[in-house]
Amino acid sequence: MDGSTGVGEMPRIQRCASVLWPSFLVAGLATAAFFMWFDPVELLHCSGRLQDCRLGAYTGGFFLFWLTTFASSALTCWFRRPCGGGRRD
Repeated sequence: MDGSTGVGEMPRIQRCASVLWPSFLVAGLATAAFFMWFDPVELLHCSGRLQDCRLGAYTGGFFLFWLTTFASSALTCWFRRPCGGGRRD
């Protein structure tokens, strides 16, 4: 062995962290960029909700962005796996 590990040999916690941490960072940046241009109160009024809750909109937006970027990162990891389960040398 040359010391390199494939995606399948990586510990589970490391695989989870390699998907969750980047998606968390990108979700934070996406939330900041989105709410820099759009006011949550105006978005809530347009959707028919008359609540004035900016913090709830920020929180919901962050988790929506995090879910989206998590799905994207997880799919990328999934599609990097070799087809057929065989190892190519």
